[in-house]
Amino acid sequence: MKRATFDLTVPGWAILIAVAILFVMGVASVYVTDTHYTAGHDGPKNAMKQCVFALVGLVVAVGVLKVGYQRISEHAYAIFAIALLALIPLLAAKLLNSSFGGLTSPRNGAYRWIRLPGFQFQPSEFMKVAYLLALAWYLRYRGNYRRFRGLLLPFVVSAVPLTLILLEPDLGTVLLLLPVLFAMLFMVGAKLKHLGIVILIAVAATPFAWRRLKPYQRMRVTAVLLQSDTLRDAVINKPEAFKALARKRDAVEWAASSGYQLVHSKNAVGSGKLLGCGWGKGVYTTHSLLPDRHNDFVFSIIAHQWGFAGCILVLLCFTAIVIAGVRIASVTTEPFGRLLAVGVVALVATQVIINTGMAVGLMPITGMTLPFVSYGGSSLLTNFVAIALLVSVSQHRPFLLASKPFEFSREHTEKVHLAERAHTPPAEDDPDDRSCPTTLSVSPASSPS
Repeated sequence: MKRATFDLTVPGWAILIAVAILFVMGVASVYVTDTHYTAGHDGPKNAMKQCVFALVGLVVAVGVLKVGYQRISEHAYAIFAIALLALIPLLAAKLLNSSFGGLTSPRNGAYRWIRLPGFQFQPSEFMKVAYLLALAWYLRYRGNYRRFRGLLLPFVVSAVPLTLILLEPDLGTVLLLLPVLFAMLFMVGAKLKHLGIVILIAVAATPFAWRRLKPYQRMRVTAVLLQSDTLRDAVINKPEAFKALARKRDAVEWAASSGYQLVHSKNAVGSGKLLGCGWGKGVYTTHSLLPDRHNDFVFSIIAHQWGFAGCILVLLCFTAIVIAGVRIASVTTEPFGRLLAVGVVALVATQVIINTGMAVGLMPITGMTLPFVSYGGSSLLTNFVAIALLVSVSQHRPFLLASKPFEFSREHTEKVHLAERAHTPPAEDDPDDRSCPTTLSVSPASSPS
């Protein structure tokens, strides 16, 4: 029999506890920090909004657990199509230079949000989950992923949402989805040399893409490089030699312009030392020296308040989520569930790497939130759904005893799914079906946690 909605597995409980700790630390940080562009004390108001977002996310997550990832998977392409359509109004608004009556008002020149009465949402956030579902559904029965030609369609299809998101522009989400794509392709057995060829092609195209970037987009990358005093001096002393990288003025004014957030973020992290300044204390908590400290740079505020110990606690929580996700994927032999688990783990891990990398100056500033910690309704809701899908895989997976994952015939695996739903043993295989041996379905309650 399937597990009840709240009958979590051991990995499921580990994920739940880690998410709860991260959310509490995030709300506590949002509560004591105000947005740099708002006059007045709006930290408590934002913290209350975050709690409301979390409540909605929990309701949706419970719904996902109740329905189960298998039933949701049947609508993977429809969900992907809806998420894709939601991106089109943003592109139209940008091309027409119109807000459509306030429906898609730009923020800092980016068209990423759709405003509806009472709330706004970010379609690119929901595309993360839709992309995971569609890609896992497509790859679950593929048999040509071992050939380079078989990898072309996933990359071509992925280029559609990635291009729409990049044009908003939202470079952070693009940088997030690409590792997810590579992780899932690697999981289904794509050859490393083929994936390496794709990476080499991307690297070769980098100079052409660099010329197409707008000046402010280039500065997000060069701001990280200009941390080096040596490089800044070289740009200042030999501007002609480095004009393709940065202007002399960019190097001279780096600390006060493109490097401003980076300088203050690193100062906030370093000033926390071992145990931090205390909750709600410290200059970076009480003063608006660091823009976006309640979302993109919340990790810096955690380091400032709770020091190295707080950073380690945050990273340990994310490590627990990743380890639990890997455990779920390793014991799930049903193709779609295993791919979905890998995709969610890659999604969470990549977000953490990019966000914390931004905070300490190892990654360009791309507007990436820290899952369950940063302020933002769309991001929080999306992450709750992704985690709920991961836990659902551990709860409802049919434990298939077979030769290897991703080698099941489509007809055979569908028989197992139907039999598992009816709580009856699967019908015997057609003796002429040689694509996989006879498979036994074991209920999740009796499978390892």
